[in-house]
Amino acid sequence: MVSMSRILIVDDHALFREALRDFLSQDPDLEIVGEAENISDAIRCVGALSPHLVLTDLTMPDAHGIEAVTEIKRHYPNVKVLVMSVHRESEYKHRCRKAGAAGYIVKDAIHDQLRDGIRTVLSGKIYVGADAADGTVADYAVGLGAGKQGRRHFVH
Repeated sequence: MVSMSRILIVDDHALFREALRDFLSQDPDLEIVGEAENISDAIRCVGALSPHLVLTDLTMPDAHGIEAVTEIKRHYPNVKVLVMSVHRESEYKHRCRKAGAAGYIVKDAIHDQLRDGIRTVLSGKIYVGADAADGTVADYAVGLGAGKQGRRHFVH
């Protein structure tokens, strides 16, 4: 029996979390183990729920999502983080990658892009959706470090 991938959803908007949970719950390989509405709760939930992947918003009311990525990766280095954001600017993508995020996707991506991003990150690769890339794929790749050649997955 194949084990399910455990996902924690972090977003300050309840309706968005609910929509993500409903959508991702349709996939038999994914298990939504919890939700958090702020960074403090997210970090506690990672410790308590042991997710494989944290799907997190970048802009949160109590702290910036980059801080969450940094904290999660410092305390739980094996947990993968996929950042969702409305921000398309290169600065955000670079800062998320530097903090340890394995992927970046804009919130207006289509369902298939989100599903692909989750699977790519869970498989140990880096994901930048086409909408998030907007001509900065090479710049984002530079932020990955030289040791990760062949492990990136960019969707165009």
